[in-house]
Order: sequence, then C-alpha cells, then structure tokens
Amino acid sequence: NTERLKRVEELIKEEKALEARKVFKDIAPEETVLYYLVKGALEQKFQNFGEAINAYSKVLELDPENISAQNNLHLIQNILNFWNPEMFNP
Repeated sequence: NTERLKRVEELIKEEKALEARKVFKDIAPEETVLYYLVKGALEQKFQNFGEAINAYSKVLELDPENISAQNNLHLIQNILNFWNPEMFNP
C-alpha cells in the first residue's frame, strides 16, 4: 500500500487528481499517518473540505505533532472562514 499511496501523492502534485482518485479507491483503508495524509490531500483537491478535515484530524490523533496535517487544517479553516464568515458570527 505504501507504494500506491506515494503514487497517489505524486499524481496530486502533478495535478492529475482524477487519476489519483482512481488509484486511491483501490487502496484498502489503513490506520496510518500516510494513508490519512494522502486521503486529506485528495479530498482537499476536490474541495471536499469536511472529509479533508476528518482525514487530517485522524493524522493528528495518530501523530499529534504532524506539521503537514496542522498546516493543511489551518489552510482549510482559512478557506472556509473566507468563504463563509457569517457562519461563525451568529
């Protein structure tokens, strides 16, 4: 699985998100930091921010010091705050 997850990462970086999603669908879910980082990046690419937040949160459960997950969560929160400021100001 590690090799296929790294392939999905490469495809995302190459802006081949649809191909990355196809490869990712064939990978069995696993409780690893790499799996959830890749899942988060893929969901983020398709603007499925709820799923991305869940994946990055899972990374932080497994590895609380993971900088990549922290940064991506912060980025998504900024995007959501920018798009929807009223949601947070009742």
